[in-house]
Amino acid sequence: MKKIFIGTFFLLFLFACNSSKQLTPRASPDIVIQNVNVIDAKNGLQTGMSVLVKGNRIDQVFKANGTKFNSTNSTIINGEGKYLIPGLWDAHVHLSFIKELTPAMFKLFLAHGITSVRDTGGQLHLVLPEREKARKDPQNTPRVMIAGPLLDGVPTVYDGSTPNNPHLGIGAGTVEEAEKNADEMLAAKVDLLKAYEMLTPEAFKTILAKGKAAGIPITGHVPLSMDVIEASNAGMSSMEHMRNLEFACAADWEELLAKRKKMLFDGQAEIGSTLRRNIHTAQRSHAVANQDAAQRTKVLKVLADNETWQVPTMSIMMAGAERFNVRPDWLESFDLLPEPVKTNWKTNAVKFAETPVTKATTAYANWFFEMVGHLKTANVDIMAGTDCPIFFLTPGYSLHEELALLVKGGLTPLEAIEAATTKPAEYFKMDKELGLIQEGMLADLLLLEANPLTDIRNTLKIDAVVRDGKLHNRAALDALKADLMAGK
Repeated sequence: MKKIFIGTFFLLFLFACNSSKQLTPRASPDIVIQNVNVIDAKNGLQTGMSVLVKGNRIDQVFKANGTKFNSTNSTIINGEGKYLIPGLWDAHVHLSFIKELTPAMFKLFLAHGITSVRDTGGQLHLVLPEREKARKDPQNTPRVMIAGPLLDGVPTVYDGSTPNNPHLGIGAGTVEEAEKNADEMLAAKVDLLKAYEMLTPEAFKTILAKGKAAGIPITGHVPLSMDVIEASNAGMSSMEHMRNLEFACAADWEELLAKRKKMLFDGQAEIGSTLRRNIHTAQRSHAVANQDAAQRTKVLKVLADNETWQVPTMSIMMAGAERFNVRPDWLESFDLLPEPVKTNWKTNAVKFAETPVTKATTAYANWFFEMVGHLKTANVDIMAGTDCPIFFLTPGYSLHEELALLVKGGLTPLEAIEAATTKPAEYFKMDKELGLIQEGMLADLLLLEANPLTDIRNTLKIDAVVRDGKLHNRAALDALKADLMAGK
């Protein structure tokens, strides 16, 4: 493997850009990645390129054509045989879900090439400090976008009643309460709002209107009291886990909706997580077994027309059927986790894997894989997210599994990369600054030792990460992992 090296002469540019003329740089770059293969969603694969980084921006990208660089001021990276992609997003994480793990998550993300994350649910007093920490030290932490707590109905699902249902949500039994909760999030300057499953249609639409007026995205789960088409038409920006999409695509979707509304009415005194689970148990397997192609086409057209994006979170939805969290490589990733999380996961992941895979679990997994293909055909935009650290999903490592599962579901490797780079940037209206490898973009980059277009799992073969213009070479990334293993 070619090593990163620092030259000893002034910067020289020779034989550049299909021309005999000497290329004159605008300024001496801080980082030069020369003769590298560049991949992004807009330009595909460009071979033999040189990428210059100045400050925290990509200063120039051009055909190398044998250009050699030597400098006293620049770090020179020989990119021959390597592949450069934009820094990856995990567009569905929970930084505060496991308090013992929170302090390690930024290092875990950066060590695995995740340069941006979207936190989709956490109490403000827990996630606001994490966002502030990331903003103060952008070169050593991922970019953090937060939703604040889940804006739920009554009863509330994540009410803190059990360890598996920590206090991630706040409930609203009335439109006025929903409006107050949304105003609290907007006052805290969250980056998006997340509406949840137990909301009434009126409260849900109130939250969406608030988000739209503030100019920020609104994501969430389609409320059990609503149909997907109604939620999309109300202005929902994105859906997490394709949650409750199976109900909307069933042949008897109207009857299922009426039954859900009755169960919600009758179950108002129940614990929120129990009521939700009972409804899913009563309807999911039936809906999956009774999908209607014409109804599905109708629903997906609405999602595409309204630009209601999907974040499938395949890595958590497939874990029950695929059992990948007991693969040797996955168990090894637990070594990076702090105690007592490491010991707990190593024990309980194996215990879970010993339980039988049910027919219902397999059927739901098959529906997920098929639906990803249908989303692609219908031109519904997809973002890559995992739901880590829930259900043994190692932060950072799990995003690479997500990409592999999206490819298994029908995306090309380039489309999977797009889902974790360009699409999240578009979602947050940052696409003029992030997600592509071209002049003027923020320098969040991932240098790989092998081509991810031939095997998407090559995104794990990381040679270096550039975050906000700072180079973290392989030695630095290994040091990050060593710190994690030492509990630092």
